[in-house]
Amino acid sequence: MNTMTSVRRVVVGVNGSAGSSRALRRAADEARRHQAQLCPVMIYSSPQGDYIDMLWPPDADMERELASDARHRLTCICDSVLDDQHDCASCDPVVARGLPGPLLVRAADREGDLLVIGGGSRGALSRLVSGSVGRYCLRHAAGPVLVVPDGESEPAATQPAP
Repeated sequence: MNTMTSVRRVVVGVNGSAGSSRALRRAADEARRHQAQLCPVMIYSSPQGDYIDMLWPPDADMERELASDARHRLTCICDSVLDDQHDCASCDPVVARGLPGPLLVRAADREGDLLVIGGGSRGALSRLVSGSVGRYCLRHAAGPVLVVPDGESEPAATQPAP
């Protein structure tokens, strides 16, 4: 059995949902515990959605605008959820456009990476429409994946209007 001796980076998927907020808090706790770098990752797509993006990618100006908006949202979510719990010097936020599962797995592909994800919705309709990012990550990640269970008591992180 391959066991990881040291966690160097904690990569966490963030989308503003209550589940991803719990995952971000847990990832910050794990990063503190292991004295590791925290790497919150927000995956975005154009307003038309992931599959339209693959067929007709946004032009350069739209891409810059989408990336800037995603960075702003990620910064606001981190500020809201973390409440200065984590040293900003060891926090490295990342935004990327594309499909969440493959991009999260790619973001956590270094030796010593721990991938943290929210448990997500358990509804059949949700799984049918969006698939399961968690299932994809568990199946394809090179290292350990921590799935933070879904809970009903916490609200989603506040996201500013675009």
